[in-house]
Amino acid sequence: MFAVCKTGGNHVSITDLKPEINEQALQYQLLWMRRHLHQNPELSWGEYETSRLIIEKLRAMGLEVKTGLAQTGFYTDISSGRPGPCLAWRADMDALPIEDEKDVPYKSQRAGIAHMCGHDVHTTVAFGIVKHLLTRKDDIRGTIRVFWQPAEEQQPSGSPEMIRDGVLEGVHAVYGMHCDPNTESGKISLRPGAETAAFDAFQFEIDGGSTNHSARPHRKPDAMWVGHQLVQNIYQFAGRMINVLEPTVVSVCKFNAGNALNVIPRQVYIGGTVRTVAEDKRDYIKDYLKRLADNLAELHGVKISSDFGLGAPAVVNHPTLYAFAKDYARETLGPDKVVSRPQSMGAEDFAFYSSERPGLFIRVGTSNGPATSHPLHSSLFDIDESILAPSAIFLANLLIRHTQSDLQF
Repeated sequence: MFAVCKTGGNHVSITDLKPEINEQALQYQLLWMRRHLHQNPELSWGEYETSRLIIEKLRAMGLEVKTGLAQTGFYTDISSGRPGPCLAWRADMDALPIEDEKDVPYKSQRAGIAHMCGHDVHTTVAFGIVKHLLTRKDDIRGTIRVFWQPAEEQQPSGSPEMIRDGVLEGVHAVYGMHCDPNTESGKISLRPGAETAAFDAFQFEIDGGSTNHSARPHRKPDAMWVGHQLVQNIYQFAGRMINVLEPTVVSVCKFNAGNALNVIPRQVYIGGTVRTVAEDKRDYIKDYLKRLADNLAELHGVKISSDFGLGAPAVVNHPTLYAFAKDYARETLGPDKVVSRPQSMGAEDFAFYSSERPGLFIRVGTSNGPATSHPLHSSLFDIDESILAPSAIFLANLLIRHTQSDLQF
């Protein structure tokens, strides 16, 4: 955990930065919340219990809460009334359709649904940020908006609707985090520029017109054979059609067809994802895949329908925010606690916010051993829970420092 800070050459407890803060009490509250959410996960667009819990607790602290954004999204503003910028902190709430296979007392109680990407952690830390901001309210210059969104894991995702419903109105810069099982607890990782890849989903439906006997494939168009050709071409094109200096990953994740061993199926369903750091190549890739499918359909006498999901652009960290956060983290946590992060080919719908406003996406280390080092989306995913309160305090202090700084964009 963020056990120490470095100030003036002396290592002191992070709570010494504001002595009245009871970090242990905050940790107990956040631990209960994280475990409650972990046991009661909700899928995308269905985060009603999660949002109700947080909203009730915010209102119990006397805060006004703006609800009705993207169905289950909401936010609260914290301000001292002094002039300054409006900053935003974003958290996501949804879980994944994965069985929780951990052997822990707080494992998911809902079959086939689990927080295997840490959104319960993000929701909890955001609540902790609010708690800490209230203890330092007079230090804020301007306003800090903390908001919770639905459906980060699904396409279409929640952030475009949150933006449509006004979550960024008046906001000058937006921050967010993701727990990181690849980084040691107590450390954060940052990256300038593109932090994630742009993401697009594709689906193809191949229709051969009818089923056929496996002994006589020449008599009818073979949708299965065409499907295999399509997959092979999909896998081959990235290395030959995209500059290798612009990383692009294409993965076929669904290939569904047939129910019998001696019947060539009429229909084949193929789906997957394309991820690239080259934003200007997204339309080119989709157009190439569409032409590939159309040409195979014409060549083999089948019908192929193509569908491309909404996707998301790459998360791009603003250079000013990156430099500011890196310097602040090195100053308070110590230089050895700030890790330079490699390019991720994952996707994050925080990208829609960073496309609208200067943004910074921070990875918070959550690994302290084998049990907390399983990758995101693993059925065994878990975190080192000792990072909850220290992370909330550090991130709240970062936001306050930003309001006190004259950052130019």
